[in-house]
Amino acid sequence: MTLAGLKTILETVSGTDIQEVYFDWKRFLNNPDKSYPCVLWSLDGASFTRDVRSITIQETKEITCTVFAIAYFNFETQDKITVWDTLETQFEEYLNAMNDSSNLQIVGIEEMTGEYIPEGMISASKEIGIMYKDVKIKMFC
Repeated sequence: MTLAGLKTILETVSGTDIQEVYFDWKRFLNNPDKSYPCVLWSLDGASFTRDVRSITIQETKEITCTVFAIAYFNFETQDKITVWDTLETQFEEYLNAMNDSSNLQIVGIEEMTGEYIPEGMISASKEIGIMYKDVKIKMFC
């Protein structure tokens, strides 16, 4: 599977509350009209492993990257803890829907490690998020 094929699958996950999916920090930061919640797959600097032998039972490629789940946050009208809890649930639903694809598998989905990101740390906009480092996606080619 190519990166373009992976991007298409990640963008078209349906049945979740995730409104937009990004793959490039610059596009994310330069979009003033974001819809929330959104997900940023930070593919810049992602690493991968692949079996490049010409004869294998099934070709696979495993990509490791950082993923951000991002929500709008207004400290005057919203409770940060509640927004984080909601965002975490929305992102888990997105990952599980994505994991249902026959072409992808989130490796270690049963033990995802996240970090809560406060306002001002993602961008200058009113956003908070959850960062998941070292997310491994196994693609079946």
